[in-house]
Amino acid sequence: MTLRFLNSWTAAALAASLLAGSSAPALAQPAWRSGAPIPVGAGDGRGPLTAGLTSFPAGFAHVTGAAEPDLFAAAGRFSFPLGLFLYPARGRTAGGIPVFGERWTLDYPEKGDQPPICAIVERDGAVHGFFLHGMEIIDTRFDRDRRAFVEKSRIPVQGLAHAPQAIAALPASGGGWRFVLSVPDGRGYAPPGAGSRSSEYVPFDGAGIWRGGIGRFYLWGFEPGQPARRLSGEGEGILWNAGRLTAAGGVLVSGSWFGDLYSYAIEPGPEFRLGPRRHLAGEDGVALRHPLAGVYPLLYPGVRAGSMDVIAGGEGGLVFYRATGGADPLGRPVYHQPVPVIEENAALYAGTLAVPTIVDWDGDGVLDIVAGNSEGRILFFRNQGSNRKPAMAPGVALHAGGREIHVQPGYKGDIQGPGEARWGYISPNVFDWNGDGLPDIVASDSTSRHYVYLNRGTRRAPQLGPERILYLDGLDLHGTWRVRPGLARVGGRVAYIALDEQDQFHLYWRLDDSNLSDAGKLRLEDGRAITSNFLFAGGKGRSKFEITDWDGDGLLDLLVATPKHHSVPEPATGLPWALGAPGTSVLWLKNTGTNEAPKYRFPVVLEHKSARIHLGHHEIGASVGELGPGSGRNLIVSREDGRLFFFQGENLGPVRPR
Repeated sequence: MTLRFLNSWTAAALAASLLAGSSAPALAQPAWRSGAPIPVGAGDGRGPLTAGLTSFPAGFAHVTGAAEPDLFAAAGRFSFPLGLFLYPARGRTAGGIPVFGERWTLDYPEKGDQPPICAIVERDGAVHGFFLHGMEIIDTRFDRDRRAFVEKSRIPVQGLAHAPQAIAALPASGGGWRFVLSVPDGRGYAPPGAGSRSSEYVPFDGAGIWRGGIGRFYLWGFEPGQPARRLSGEGEGILWNAGRLTAAGGVLVSGSWFGDLYSYAIEPGPEFRLGPRRHLAGEDGVALRHPLAGVYPLLYPGVRAGSMDVIAGGEGGLVFYRATGGADPLGRPVYHQPVPVIEENAALYAGTLAVPTIVDWDGDGVLDIVAGNSEGRILFFRNQGSNRKPAMAPGVALHAGGREIHVQPGYKGDIQGPGEARWGYISPNVFDWNGDGLPDIVASDSTSRHYVYLNRGTRRAPQLGPERILYLDGLDLHGTWRVRPGLARVGGRVAYIALDEQDQFHLYWRLDDSNLSDAGKLRLEDGRAITSNFLFAGGKGRSKFEITDWDGDGLLDLLVATPKHHSVPEPATGLPWALGAPGTSVLWLKNTGTNEAPKYRFPVVLEHKSARIHLGHHEIGASVGELGPGSGRNLIVSREDGRLFFFQGENLGPVRPR
């Protein structure tokens, strides 16, 4: 395995945690609890900070009395829970990365099923919160004792054709306020015709061009009592959306959905104006591109007097950009490459929609975890303890062929269109593909491709070669998207299970490193093919397969981790959808045939302490192994916000129906 820290924010997670450990005492190794998230168990227990499925930094203020300002951040939809939080400052690591403590849950006006869109600013000893609600700005003050933003007034916004989607607040003379608002141009995204869950959905035309629209957002200035006025130039619309806005020290920073970070000087004078838009740049002279989908920036005070660093969110955790204090020849402010923000007593974080595998990756005789995620990266979590008393370090990004693995579908690689250009949804399985005794990685992703990274290193020092596409009859293997292939060695051959063009379970056999042979559809005991979903188009795919002898009878069964709209084995009565859409599940399909010619019973939803395992909405991954306390094989299951949950085998059922 090669670790390259330049331009690799996930690899930097390990560096950040090690730096954090240099300034804090080691903690007692935390125990794993069945049904709970896995804690960071290495060093001082610090790890990457994430507010939820999506993280929105909202402001900073001195609330807890710490020398550094405390951080306000919101968690987006499908988070556990959604809401607004305060993270107490705990200083910085030896490398200058901010560290925060256990969060406070805060109250605020107009709570609902969407994250709050707000700007939080400290001024004259008070903490002001400005919350967008349609065409109003709710003016609040923070009450520390109540841990709540208390409404003072509502400010109607005038002069806009569309509701603003982001806000920055700037102190004005006389104790008043000016606001910068991000406003869409109103252009719709969806292509004409049937929607993205229909069999008639047509995303691209014959030339490969997206049939829908890609809107832009513009910045508008607003002062209470006056109509809003556009500040952005005609050529400065931000593609797709502007994420969130932040202003401090005479500078405004915004982001884009696709990863750009922009800086604008706030020009002095009575008339509200912004200077020209400039990218934030790296030390290599290249404009920074945020590592996550969406950019939600916050200017945060730096260590040097007057300097402003950036803490930015997205779908995933919070990321820190340290200002160098300089500018490049184009006048762009220069920042160091991003690293994760750090929190104390952290749970292990694998990135959103993680897909884990339990495996001894580095050959030290102790089981580790390797996990892919929606960012398109694969992380290695090294176990620094034992199999029964694990101590997992924060994740490190794996490389293949000398480059960090980072799947990005781009403009037309994703069936749901260019709005998902940044989501790779890589779904890896770790398996000795070529029989040389070394663990390889076999994967599929948002592009529906299937491929393998062969391990060209040694047992103690894995090193992955470049991607090798898998072929069937000379054409690259294809089917529905976001599938984790199931892999097992059966009678000297390697079985490969995935979803085919009909979104049905399909068995292939390995021919060689790059080729498969077709063994046909997998079937139930009554001969029916096994279908995954009742939806079409982007609703297809997403199955995460694990081939394992779940009930110990010598036959290889299937465990399938699902999104909530799976309907295995057929639409009308399939699971988990027929249970009333309970959320993501882990299904067990018992093999009643043979390993060479399997056939399966109707699936059963796995339970933990007599309650169904379901961890969110989108999709999950699951892996079986003798990792964690207990006397039998355990289960690691991801929650969609990137936390990995441990389920002890003794607490799982049903286990042995015959």
